[in-house]
Amino acid sequence: MQGVLKKGAKAAGTIAILKNPFSWIIAGILLLLTSLFGFALFISISLGGENQLESGKSGEGAEGTAQVSSEVIRYEPLIRKYAEQNGVGEYVGLILAMIQQESGGRELDVMQSSESIGLPPGAITDPEYSIQVGVKHFAEVMKQAKGDVNLALQSYNFGDGFIGYALERGG
Repeated sequence: MQGVLKKGAKAAGTIAILKNPFSWIIAGILLLLTSLFGFALFISISLGGENQLESGKSGEGAEGTAQVSSEVIRYEPLIRKYAEQNGVGEYVGLILAMIQQESGGRELDVMQSSESIGLPPGAITDPEYSIQVGVKHFAEVMKQAKGDVNLALQSYNFGDGFIGYALERGG
């Protein structure tokens, strides 16, 4: 009999908790926070947070330990050619890493550079032309960013409209 009473008391306690709206609010908040933390961790790792820790470098960001695929490495001669033509030959490795991030070397518009010449995303269908346009655009934003590699990388994707604003406020 005593066991039945204990089970009944537990059930009544559980029902009381489930009927309390405050308990549901706390549970919802905990679930939301856990989800946000998990999502932030996923994004951080997906965007290469691990490589930043492994590189052991901070500052300019022109050097690091990024690994690029064979699909990207095959474009190195073209990248070198257009980088030298545009005065950014010392950034061939960084441009390779950009291609790895942009397309993994698996898209025809390997540098995702169509938008930099006013075309819709992915409109360039010749990898060499994509590299020619992309490297030229990178050289232009590097010049506008006064050699600030981080600002140039941001501008490559976001557009160069905010370079002046960022430089006036210290980067």
